[in-house]
Amino acid sequence: MNHSQQENLRVKDQIVNGLFSLLKVKSFSSIKITDLIQSAKVARASYYRNFDKIEDILIYYFQDLQRDRRYPLQGNPLQDKQDDLPGVQESFELIYAERERITLLLENGLSDYFYQLLSDRIISAAGDMPANSTERYRLYVVIGTVFSILSEWLLSGAKESPDEMAKVTLYYLKNGVLA
Repeated sequence: MNHSQQENLRVKDQIVNGLFSLLKVKSFSSIKITDLIQSAKVARASYYRNFDKIEDILIYYFQDLQRDRRYPLQGNPLQDKQDDLPGVQESFELIYAERERITLLLENGLSDYFYQLLSDRIISAAGDMPANSTERYRLYVVIGTVFSILSEWLLSGAKESPDEMAKVTLYYLKNGVLA
C-alpha cells in the first residue's frame, strides 16, 4: 500500500472516529457535515473525497470490520452440520471489541446498518437460494435470531463472554428455541 492510500485510510478512520464521538453527545439526525469535519479534524474536501453522505461512513465502518477475519464464515449455515464455532466466536469477539460503537448505533435507532451487516454476511455464507424456495425463510429466521441475540447482548451490557455467546447462539440455532 502506497503512502497516498495509507493517508486516505487514516483520514477515513478520523472521520469514523469523529462520527462516533459526536454520537455520544448528539443524535444522528442532528449531526451536520460541519460538525463532523470539526470533530474529525479533517478538511471538508477530505470528507467529500471519501464520502458522499454521513450514512456512507457507517457503511464503510461495517465493511472495514469485516476485513482480515481469521475465520471467514464458509458453507451454508442452514445445511452444514459441522460446528462453526471458530467463525461464530470470532464474530462475537469482533462485535464485543466494537461494543461501545455498535451500542451507540443501536441506541440512536441505527440498527438497520448492523442488521444489514449481519444479513449480508449470513446470506453470503449461505450462497444463492432460489427465489421460490421456502428455505429462504429459514435463512431469515437465522438472521433475525442472530441479530436479536447480538442486540440484546450489547444493550444489556455484554456481560457474557464472546465464547459463551457463540456457544449459546449455535446451540439455539441447531436445537431450536422451542425444543
